[in-house]
Amino acid sequence: MNSAQRVGKNVAWMLVGGGLGAVLQMMAILLAARGLQLNDFGTFNYLLSFAIVFQFLTDFGLTNILTREVARHPDDIPHLLGSAKGLMWTLFFLSTALLLGVVLLLKLPASTKAQSFVMGLASLTVLQAISYSAVLRALEDMEFNAIAFTLHKGLFAGFVAVSLWRHWGLWGVVNSYMAACLIFWFFNWQIVSRRIARVSPRIDLPLWKSMLSEAVPLGSGLVLRQFAWQADVFILAWLVDATALGLFSGPYRILLGMRMIAMAFALPLYPAMIRSAHGTEEKFGEFYNRAMKWFCCLSVPGAVLFIVWPRLLIDVLLGEKFISAGPVMQWFGIAFMPMFVSSLFPFIFTAVKLPRVFCLAMALALVVRVADFAVVPSLGYLGACVVAVFSEFGAFAILIYFLKQKGYSLQMTDFLVKPILAGLLMAAILLPAQQLTLLPALSVAAVAGIVYLGALFLLGTFSNEELHLMRDGLGFVGFYFRRSPHQLEKQG
Repeated sequence: MNSAQRVGKNVAWMLVGGGLGAVLQMMAILLAARGLQLNDFGTFNYLLSFAIVFQFLTDFGLTNILTREVARHPDDIPHLLGSAKGLMWTLFFLSTALLLGVVLLLKLPASTKAQSFVMGLASLTVLQAISYSAVLRALEDMEFNAIAFTLHKGLFAGFVAVSLWRHWGLWGVVNSYMAACLIFWFFNWQIVSRRIARVSPRIDLPLWKSMLSEAVPLGSGLVLRQFAWQADVFILAWLVDATALGLFSGPYRILLGMRMIAMAFALPLYPAMIRSAHGTEEKFGEFYNRAMKWFCCLSVPGAVLFIVWPRLLIDVLLGEKFISAGPVMQWFGIAFMPMFVSSLFPFIFTAVKLPRVFCLAMALALVVRVADFAVVPSLGYLGACVVAVFSEFGAFAILIYFLKQKGYSLQMTDFLVKPILAGLLMAAILLPAQQLTLLPALSVAAVAGIVYLGALFLLGTFSNEELHLMRDGLGFVGFYFRRSPHQLEKQG
């Protein structure tokens, strides 16, 4: 396969895996929303946010650094992975002790403290799994990442369904998450051990120091970004009751779930992004503009649906008890585009060696989130929605500005104006159908989607070269059909 076909193959696999995974993750969240009491669902969202933050505290960008190093030195995988595993196990045990200390200090009921520890420990095991995923990503064997991701989310949804059927309540959902994470870890370990290299953790202090020195600014930015995304939930948990937190959390989890689809497109681009960053500034500038434009085009339909059809989405996905959260969904529709497109930024700023800028922007986004303390007492949970929108757009603008200062300017007409014009046409078709039920609405949505795509092409959003790259990228399909399984393994 050539480079475009490898990217096409990996995007296809990650899109299918990410799409299925996002659906299954959403199914797990929706099962919990429907099966738990509203206050228990609010507590579960707090627990999930707590667990995610601890996972990123332990990772600190190391898996991105490992991906980059393996992509540069594929013949040194046993040493790189073994040393990375040694470092990650060290961080695992240190983080477990930190987790226990934090949980004991929390002013929460004893059962919630115990649930917080189990959820945090489960997320720390995910770090061990994604260290193996980093190797597969660097070697552009992302079909295994897609399968593992889908398996993880599918197991979580299945275990949640069983636990709710057995009436195990919130503890059943928490234990479902732990079980899915452990199996996810085992699967990734087996794939890498059988196909690439079986390694044991090793101590390499110079390499640990090198990886940590590069990971700290990037990891700080990633942790701050996760804190910013979860800060609204934490602050609302302090300022409002569990019912209000649940109304905010339902649409918010749907929005955050869309990041999985964004990552399905972003991850396959990372190895190609590393290669382009080592070329000329003009070459990377072209790559940057194309990636940002494609991501903007992908994000606009989701934003339109959130804004125009909030009631239908809530009724279908969350149920009648969340119906008053329609304004929350609309506010998050405004934040949809910057949040979706920003999935590219950790990879872009790692590739161009500007992790400190990324960290600064994420710190500012977190500072803006603190405004929840000022607006939530008067505006309630809608105040948190307004703050989230300003935070996402502010960080997005800062990152674009710094890239422009480094010589990477966005062509705003293709990147933003044309997709928005096409999105307005889509909204005009959806708007009269707001009161339709699900089945008739699906046909209207299909027509609106076709009109959106047609408008993008009629407006000349994509150049002939970009269309050629898209067609070339689809060539991996013929590669699969023409080759035997043995040839695929040898030449893929």
